[in-house]
Amino acid sequence: MEIRNNSDVPSDIKNQEEKSPHERFRDSKSLSVTDFSSLAWCELQQHYFFIAGGRKETLAMKIGSEIHNKLELQEHDIISIPTHTKEDIWGIKLYNLIFGIDSLFINLKTRELPIFGFVSGLFVFGIIDQIEMKPVFDDISRDELVISDTKTRTKQYIPKYVPPSVKFQLMLYKKLFDELVQGTFDEMKIFQTLDLNPDLEFSKELANIVNISYKEKEMKEFKPNLRNLMKVVINSFGKVWKSCNILEVNYKFQKDGSDLGSKYFDYDENQLDNYLEKTVKYWKGDRKPEGVPIEDAWKCQNCEFADNCEWRLNKIKEREQNKRALLEITNGQSKLRLN
Repeated sequence: MEIRNNSDVPSDIKNQEEKSPHERFRDSKSLSVTDFSSLAWCELQQHYFFIAGGRKETLAMKIGSEIHNKLELQEHDIISIPTHTKEDIWGIKLYNLIFGIDSLFINLKTRELPIFGFVSGLFVFGIIDQIEMKPVFDDISRDELVISDTKTRTKQYIPKYVPPSVKFQLMLYKKLFDELVQGTFDEMKIFQTLDLNPDLEFSKELANIVNISYKEKEMKEFKPNLRNLMKVVINSFGKVWKSCNILEVNYKFQKDGSDLGSKYFDYDENQLDNYLEKTVKYWKGDRKPEGVPIEDAWKCQNCEFADNCEWRLNKIKEREQNKRALLEITNGQSKLRLN
């Protein structure tokens, strides 16, 4: 890793490094659920990925996306709509959210459901793989809304445990979904954060679809814009209830997409809150990213940043210093015995 004095660093690079990760990598706007959960694997690795412009798509990631698309197509058709403004982009997200809630009531299941909300003032957006109404493992009078995430495996069996990054991903999904159900979000704050004009009408293609879907159903003076579509979102979530405290991770075999089974775990609000408190400090620039502890050093074996990782190099240096110190103490004790 090249070491330079501050005076040798160009001013534009200095300015970037002085910004918080939220400002630097996300332009102070929307964060994804994955932006939070991925830090549970190794904060420094993710930080280096952000600096590099993101992860490169691997073959495994490509296959995983294909399997997700096939699963979604089993539930509904997908059409492409041209977008001309950022309001169009978010209009499609809200429309898909409304469609997903409707599908949940009609088919008792929905896939690829967009959700959003705030975490300590930071706007967060995510897409839940699946929510399904089904019985859970206790005696209850009705089916529960079970949130699940689909993961693909190269090996034809499920893992022994659910990784922390996956747990935090699903728990944050549940937190955001339940807050939408409770209706506690401030839509104007969302529009302001994302720099959106809620009264700007959608472009022709999207406006036609929105009008067909909601003009007759909602109100005669319905205008196809974000403000009115958000009202439909609020009404849609008013019909559902909070999700189940049992979360599911479903595994598919990469080779043929066959089902390998699922693992389940309980939602832990305190654990999630503590994790979010820590990761928010990173995103707001209140602390630097951390590497993995020594017991998790095996993660470095396949990390493309391992050779130049400051955290790893410092840990190796500390370990060598501790070895030398121990050796000096041992030699000194040996001399004491001999004298």
